[in-house]
Amino acid sequence: MLLKFLLAVILYCIGFLQAFAQNIPLSYSVSINSSVSSESTLPFWMTANKFGAVPNSRHSSVYAKVFSDFKDSESKFSFSYKTSFTGYLASKNNFFINELYGSLKFKGVQLDLGSKNDEIKWEGLSSSNGDIIKSTNARAFPGFNLKTIDYLKLPFARKWLRVKASFGEYLLIDKRIVEQVRLHHKNLYFKSILSERFSLIAGMDHYVQWGGISEEYGNFPSAFKDYLRINIGYSGGEGALIGDQINALGNTVGAYLFQFNYTGEKTNWNAYWSHPFEDRSGRELSNYPDALYGLFIDLKKPKSFITHILGEFTYTKHMSGSTGISGRDGYFNNGVYKSGWTYFGRTIGAPFLHTKEPVNGITEGIDPNYSRFTAYHLGLKGFLRPNIQYKTYFSYVRYPGWFDNPINKEQFSSLIAFYLQPKNSPFEISVGGAADFGSALPKNFGSFFQLRFPLSD
Repeated sequence: MLLKFLLAVILYCIGFLQAFAQNIPLSYSVSINSSVSSESTLPFWMTANKFGAVPNSRHSSVYAKVFSDFKDSESKFSFSYKTSFTGYLASKNNFFINELYGSLKFKGVQLDLGSKNDEIKWEGLSSSNGDIIKSTNARAFPGFNLKTIDYLKLPFARKWLRVKASFGEYLLIDKRIVEQVRLHHKNLYFKSILSERFSLIAGMDHYVQWGGISEEYGNFPSAFKDYLRINIGYSGGEGALIGDQINALGNTVGAYLFQFNYTGEKTNWNAYWSHPFEDRSGRELSNYPDALYGLFIDLKKPKSFITHILGEFTYTKHMSGSTGISGRDGYFNNGVYKSGWTYFGRTIGAPFLHTKEPVNGITEGIDPNYSRFTAYHLGLKGFLRPNIQYKTYFSYVRYPGWFDNPINKEQFSSLIAFYLQPKNSPFEISVGGAADFGSALPKNFGSFFQLRFPLSD
């Protein structure tokens, strides 16, 4: 009932926005896609970080969208909305909505209502969109998000300190072991202007799965006092389960972020560190050195052979140690919310953490044997010719296995994609290939093709 109400509100708001924004240009696009491989599944990088829109099998698909961007004007209000969907023929045919949202800007604040994909960072070269807990691997959640559009100056430190924040509430509408789960989200980042060329960003991202109905445990706490507890990551009260009384109420997933930026005349450099936590031990950095470490370089050479370079290292083997109540954190899993940090069968965080095989369409969380790993990732982007762009990345991952169950598997995965814009043509072409080698996934070769028809008013 709540989902139907939310969908009705989204559609109403989009209609409202369209009525008051008739002069804003609309853009339309239709894409025809096809993917093939040497195995029944596709290579890793042909399905990962695609917002859950690509099935893990050979397929043909159609993607379509209607989009209206914010209008640049002196008006205090600005509107944007989008709807997009995917339909594909594969081992299991499917049709679903990718995004459906309406957005409102007012001065420095923006409200998003509906299902909206995250902004892609670092030119799409990152293995986890620069965030170990929230990649572009899964579909968007339906709900609302209120955020500052950019870093805002603080009255007492206008020249050297700025702040950026967001606050959101969502629903998880896929098939889950615990049904009707709510998802709370907030983040807070501070940006320190060190000099004309250097700046430092530090902050925290915080998610909590809470509430819901379980066949095993019944209805979970969902009163206002419980909502206040999950907001601050506080342990549960007398009505909570034993694990929630010791650690944080609900399934907490969070990350600290530190980012160092350099803006130069010839290059821009960004170094970042995304550190996960799920309870007190993680918040107190007892799980160090687990984190995503990254370096992104913008060579500031448009149309050159290499325009952007990214290198990342991800480490998740520590997990607050192998003993004690707070040890063996088991990232993205939870003893009560057993579908874990997944959505429609995909890992929400770093895609190197493999999900378990679904049972009756329900994902039972992350496979512990594939939750501890070290990963090396390299991404490059540039131009072969003025109208031919490419993107490529290579990843090497080692999985030692769970503490008591060593598996010692490894994986090398790669992808290269070319984007062509033929002269005087109404379409764009994307073509490429990918490959997997190693013992964690089957040896696999694949290729893909996309024909996109962009249209606008």
